[in-house]
Amino acid sequence: MARAKNRARKRRAVPSRTARAKLKTYRAKRKFDVTSEPSGDRTKHVTSGNSYVIQKHDARRLHYDFRLELDGVLLSWAVPKGPSLQPGARRLAARTEDHPLDYRDFEGIIPKGEYGGGTVVVWDRGTWEPEGDAREMMKRGRLTFTLHGEKLHGRWHLVRTRSDKDWLLFKSKDDAARTGGEEIVDERPESVITGRTVDEVARDADAVWHSNRAEKRKPPDLNTLVAQLPTDIKLTNLDKILWPDDHITKGQLLAYVAVTAEHALPFCANRPLTLVRCPDGVKKECWYQKHAGKGTPKSVRRVMIEEESGEAYEYMYVDDQQGLLAVAQLGALELHVWGSHVKTYEKPVLMVFDLDPDVGLAWDRVVEGAHALRARLDELGLESWVKTTGGKGLHVCVPIAPKLTWDELKDFSRGVAESIERAAPKAYTTNMAKARRVGRIFIDYLRNGRGATFIAPYSPRRRPGAAVSTPITWKELSAGIDPSSFTIATVPARLGAQRADPWKDLLASKQPVTAAARRNVR
Repeated sequence: MARAKNRARKRRAVPSRTARAKLKTYRAKRKFDVTSEPSGDRTKHVTSGNSYVIQKHDARRLHYDFRLELDGVLLSWAVPKGPSLQPGARRLAARTEDHPLDYRDFEGIIPKGEYGGGTVVVWDRGTWEPEGDAREMMKRGRLTFTLHGEKLHGRWHLVRTRSDKDWLLFKSKDDAARTGGEEIVDERPESVITGRTVDEVARDADAVWHSNRAEKRKPPDLNTLVAQLPTDIKLTNLDKILWPDDHITKGQLLAYVAVTAEHALPFCANRPLTLVRCPDGVKKECWYQKHAGKGTPKSVRRVMIEEESGEAYEYMYVDDQQGLLAVAQLGALELHVWGSHVKTYEKPVLMVFDLDPDVGLAWDRVVEGAHALRARLDELGLESWVKTTGGKGLHVCVPIAPKLTWDELKDFSRGVAESIERAAPKAYTTNMAKARRVGRIFIDYLRNGRGATFIAPYSPRRRPGAAVSTPITWKELSAGIDPSSFTIATVPARLGAQRADPWKDLLASKQPVTAAARRNVR
């Protein structure tokens, strides 16, 4: 008995210097004179040294925090859809900061607007056994282990896909696996500690757990902002409904354009553009306009561009907030831009791949496709950025030095897309024919041809909800985002929050498409 007590005391001891160092990021995000979160200075409970926990976390978006004990801390991954018992179901798992061991027992409410705001329950817990040296497997990026939990059992895998942040979690085919039926996360939603669901805990006002994140800025009142718009442009019909199902007015569209202009202009200014005009709303007549016509305001600039026919036409572009407001006043709900600037329009500076999934394909498939494309581009020495399209797809964007012609860029981008198709022909296609797209993601490289356009960052779409094409980080994509959550009502608050610009380095990047890279995609 005495020996057992001594062992327990040792396991409650102050964590090692290594464990404390691993918790540096965790602690940097918290002030422990404010929050009641465990600091990790001391472990309250006896630990076996190989515990694991899965916490169901209903934050900005519901996800599951998968945590494995190793070297005095909890290695952590955020799994948007939660674990699946079906061996073929690969779940995205975004590596997050290590957590202290005492975090295993937390169940409660983190107030909205604070760090990790939302409701947490302990969905599963138990022990894990690595197959081999866990530290070496982590270095290699392939961790195989057995779980002995209250809900999960059997053999599992965590595999790194590209960076330290991007992993996949999936089940081995064994006696604990399933080949169909309801997902375990839906079948067993309750906490293994209290038996309560997330909703039941959320109704418990005494379970609030405060942390130190400052309250997020409230979304601006777009109707109020209408009165503050510039007066040198005549704005009319502000009460006209443009998105009837969402009761969004022209005034709200103009307000959105005004407050997001400084973020949108770096990506759409001084580029030939095409407008999608719906002056009477999304349910009435809409049309594309790429040439400046009669009645186009002076604040919308012109540039002469020769087309394939040999004829030259006046194309439109904007270079300031006034231009953006002017096209919105025309009823332009969408802005589509070239991948080049007006002064050097024959030299593209941005390569864009549009991942367009077949109807019914899961969002996770699109996310996996974006990561596969990113990995291929990385092999070719090209860093890439990602944004939502305002629809069901994603754009993977690559800034390049203005050295290639349009034909050269189109040829190179086709080679990149076809290399993805060759690697997984059942998952991807570069053929735009509908018959070839069934069950696949169409990798559209045709955006890289002369005269082709893509939806501009921060442009609204004429789709329900006034969705917005929004730049995001690769980490956000891995952690799980809902593209429909980015709208003209929510994006201003996102941009107003104190966060780094997801695309802050894109414009400064002028990556050469080397001769070696061009050979490697043939």
